[in-house]
Amino acid sequence: MIPTSTNIEVELKSSLPAGADAVVVLINKETKPGQVAKSAPKVARDVVDRLLASGDIKGKSNELTVQMLAGGRGDPARVIIIGTGNPEKLSAECIREAGATLARYIRKQPLRQVAILLPELPRELPGVPGSSVKSPADVAAVQAIIEGLFAGAFEFAEYRGAASQNNNDKPKNIKPRYAVVVDAVDRRLRDAATRGIAIGEGQSFARTIAHRPSNDLNPVSLVKVAQQLAREAGLKLRVLDEKELARLKMGGILAVGSGSKTPPRLIALEYTPSTARAKEAQPLMLVGKTITFDTGGISIKPAQGMQKMIFDKCGGMAVLGAMAAIARLKPATRVVGILSSAENHVSSTAYRPGDILRMFNGVTVEVTNTDAEGRLVLADAIAWGCKTYKPAGIVELSTLTGGVIVALGRGMAGVMTPDDKLMAEVQTAADLAGEKIWRLPLLEEMKDVLKSEWADIVNSAGREAHPLQGGLFLSHFVPEGTPWLHMDIAGPADIERPNAMYDVGATGFGVRTLVQWVLSRQV
Repeated sequence: MIPTSTNIEVELKSSLPAGADAVVVLINKETKPGQVAKSAPKVARDVVDRLLASGDIKGKSNELTVQMLAGGRGDPARVIIIGTGNPEKLSAECIREAGATLARYIRKQPLRQVAILLPELPRELPGVPGSSVKSPADVAAVQAIIEGLFAGAFEFAEYRGAASQNNNDKPKNIKPRYAVVVDAVDRRLRDAATRGIAIGEGQSFARTIAHRPSNDLNPVSLVKVAQQLAREAGLKLRVLDEKELARLKMGGILAVGSGSKTPPRLIALEYTPSTARAKEAQPLMLVGKTITFDTGGISIKPAQGMQKMIFDKCGGMAVLGAMAAIARLKPATRVVGILSSAENHVSSTAYRPGDILRMFNGVTVEVTNTDAEGRLVLADAIAWGCKTYKPAGIVELSTLTGGVIVALGRGMAGVMTPDDKLMAEVQTAADLAGEKIWRLPLLEEMKDVLKSEWADIVNSAGREAHPLQGGLFLSHFVPEGTPWLHMDIAGPADIERPNAMYDVGATGFGVRTLVQWVLSRQV
């Protein structure tokens, strides 16, 4: 099994499962006594009605209240009440957050069977407040609650040792089983549950590998992770080692990896559907920056906070997680996922400011800053992927610039593309996924800022409009006429403070959006 740090099972039920340890009821700010789901056992309805009448629960977003019950006669031992906020602003993301809030609580409880009763919902449910993207409410809610459960259940504990083994706050060897209870299980809802589980597991996979430190995970050992995924998911795998990269004259990725004893790797995973028409179609291409550790190279980063540079591979991890989910969902669309991986280190063999690199497509680059390394590894990957696979569209993700965090904060990714149609597709996918993106300008007249005195372009022209420079740089490596989009996920890829969905660390941002985009493009 591919490694995930999520220990749960999820199923869809049309009635309350026998022996449930807990029943979960979702309410909003306007829920009144007597309006609790009729599928809830009477003892649970009575508790919720009493708390609503007394004003002890308000239905505020992610407000969690637990009431222990006497149990007996098949009744659950506790009822868990979670608020979803203002009903006029109810969205799939509200329900996704409720799922995460629940799972975070359940992680520390000795519960084996938890039943979630979805409330009566409007006919349609926006992907995010204010979005024009809508789905049938029951379908959107089922998928969202399951995605939230996986997000909240995630707990990275692979490296906890003897000093952590005496922690008695967490139940041992208990795998909670969640039953999402709906009025009637039909094909639409089964498909929604399948999507939720596949995306949730894919996102957990991405987060798990993102958290692995660079002493365990480097470009070479990452290949083993990709091999395992390819073997279990039925994906075609291609790996370019340093000899092949040199033969192909991939000067960018080779330069970035030159300072490390661990050589770079380019990893391509290909999903091919079963239908003849889809097999012959041009694939969609997902590309991820996968720097397993980034010192900044000779243009070295400050020591404070450098340990977080294990998360400089999160673009590639989003691609990895998305490919895992896509392989499970089997859409009628060819998809290629490319991870361009290197370690950016300081040594006597490291590349230097002033070096001039020749990239795979023949463009020459003057290095002005070795800490602008991500665009170098991406450029070779994009150019090679375009020549090899001739994609119908490209979405690339990378933790590329600190400037995008200054511009948009931690909760939102900046995107750049010259293609309005592709932008609309990805925006719709992100809205449905509950992942926030914002389009930044990709101005042709700004290309002059990257001009070099001695090469074609420089890899960095200083801090001015720094996020935009990344997109402008990459535009030199996409053939004319190929739709492409650059997504700078430096902000939301990892977080320093917990929020409604995630604990501290890698979030797996981008997995949900990529999968939704691929599903929308089925042949």
